Amino acid sequence: MSAPAWMVRLARPGRVLAPLAGGRTGYGVYAAADRRRRPSAIATVREMAQALSGGQIEEAGEEVYRLSAAGHSALRRFEAPCPEVDAFAQQHRHLSTRSVIDAQGRIKEVTVNLSESPLARYARATTPGSAPLLSAGQVMAGERLRADYHRSAMGSPAGSDWTRLPGGGTRGFRCDPADAPVSRIDARRRVMDALAAVGPGFDRLLVSVLLRETGMQAAERTLEWPDRSGAPALKLALDRLAVHYGILAPAAAANPFE
Repeated sequence: MSAPAWMVRLARPGRVLAPLAGGRTGYGVYAAADRRRRPSAIATVREMAQALSGGQIEEAGEEVYRLSAAGHSALRRFEAPCPEVDAFAQQHRHLSTRSVIDAQGRIKEVTVNLSESPLARYARATTPGSAPLLSAGQVMAGERLRADYHRSAMGSPAGSDWTRLPGGGTRGFRCDPADAPVSRIDARRRVMDALAAVGPGFDRLLVSVLLRETGMQAAERTLEWPDRSGAPALKLALDRLAVHYGILAPAAAANPFE
């Protein structure tokens, strides 16, 4: 299986990934974020969100991304022969590596299937001709929150509580900021800021479904919400999240005097 063309182009010195000019949907590979020229390769919104969630790209500025160390490693894996992986299964997966903390508090690399994102089922049309529940911008916002959450967990001491919600009453071990790299602390701050931006109730839904990957029905029971209320609430929560990240423009405020 060959590497995506946009990832190969992005690995070249000085190349960045930035939104396509002219209001087009997607991301292009440019030299030093100069979008006046034609991009050397194009990534879809879905591909970009998956790469961001998998840690293969990292921020290099506002709405500008570059290939990360994990992305360069992924390219090398694409080039290496892998006879033990079933070819048919490989065609139906979006495999990447992610750093996780095991039960003993040790960090290890695991292979994950990015198509198994908690948002995957809501980003697909349920019947032919129907629209999916979530838009590309909403999925991108959710995957960006997930990526920051995983970055914040890497390097945190075993037993620390990195998931406490703003203003929540959950008790847990406090983490000394000196024990974690600055990048992890920054990622945690971004997670907490994002959860605060979506507001009470919605923040707990995102933690349950998106970060802890709890099933929607279980999340509804935990939150004491009516049956089938979680999916439309998830859409609203991701709308707020996308506005917080600048992916979607905020709607105009209602004016009762017009």
